[in-house]
Amino acid sequence: MASIVSPAHDFLMSLPSHLIIDILSRLPAKSLLRCKSVCKHWLHLASDPYLAKLHLSRSKPGVAIHQSEPSKNLLRLADFDDFHLPTAEIDLQSLTPSPEIAVEGSVKGLLLLRDANYKHEALYVCNPLTREYIELAAPKQVVRYPSVVTHGFGVSKGSDEFKVVRIYQEREMDPRSGSCLRIPNSECHVYTLGAGEWRPVGDAPFAYEGRLIGQFFRDNLHWLVEDLNGHELISRFDLQNESFHPFPAPFPGRKLLGSVGVLDDCLCLCDNTSNFEVDIWVMKEYGVGKSWSKRFVIRKMPELIGPSFEIVRVLKVLGDGNILLVWADYCVLNYCSKSEVTQEVDMVQSRGPNSVEAMHYVPSLMTLKTFVMEKVVLF
Repeated sequence: MASIVSPAHDFLMSLPSHLIIDILSRLPAKSLLRCKSVCKHWLHLASDPYLAKLHLSRSKPGVAIHQSEPSKNLLRLADFDDFHLPTAEIDLQSLTPSPEIAVEGSVKGLLLLRDANYKHEALYVCNPLTREYIELAAPKQVVRYPSVVTHGFGVSKGSDEFKVVRIYQEREMDPRSGSCLRIPNSECHVYTLGAGEWRPVGDAPFAYEGRLIGQFFRDNLHWLVEDLNGHELISRFDLQNESFHPFPAPFPGRKLLGSVGVLDDCLCLCDNTSNFEVDIWVMKEYGVGKSWSKRFVIRKMPELIGPSFEIVRVLKVLGDGNILLVWADYCVLNYCSKSEVTQEVDMVQSRGPNSVEAMHYVPSLMTLKTFVMEKVVLF
């Protein structure tokens, strides 16, 4: 029996390849993945690296939500408009059975995942849409308190190389105050995807906080750090030159409980020092200390008022002026700028010892097979 081919299919197949690629690049990533099953010609077109690059440039930024429960370890990709309608849902137990997995970075559709299990620390770079991952070479140093480790994930501008930065520090602590007295060993290593190994790039200056990750912005990674005198500043790591440079914090000399983020294409700092509110500062001119300006003062929910040791991160300012925040790894908050009321976002999660992480994410169809020296695994 002869197959029936629709006139629309004939018309599309008659178009030049560059026009089909342009049309496909405007589809949602989930729909584009389905196009690979239409026919061999479309499979070839949908696998074109140029299409992946063009599609990324047109993709609508969204959010990657990691929800960990005793029996689940889910990664949901969604639009900011509706967290409850994920465009994709991935069970991370198919990647690793460890319950200690955490999202440590998001760049151009690729996620950096860390298995923080003290017996077997591991790092993965994955594309949740193509369901591919790479396990990076195991780091040599084993992290034990009071040692700390922190990571950053970004792309160098000149070479367009994806790089993972790992900072490891051994610390001596004051048993009374809990402050860092000395850092006898501080190391920074860089892993360039495709190279297959870690490279030492010298010492990492300043004292780092293990709960913070490097914020990628304008071709650099940024951490809120302090010197041994307790003064806060921002450590900037240039991914191209692989060197550290300090930035001043909004108010040098004052103790902060904060995190570095990005807000409206500006570097920002979210400070949770106050018992009653969260302050958001914005660096209006990148790298200029005098351009820091307090942008938002967010009143805390009644149940969150009081002394806190939790890190708060800015996620996004929505179109209606509301602000999404991530409170540690416990919950996502929505601050209404009109009513000045903060509420918890319903993440459809059962009660119990659960955690929630949320991070910017842009859908990408780039295959990890681009990094020819790496072992790419499907999950």
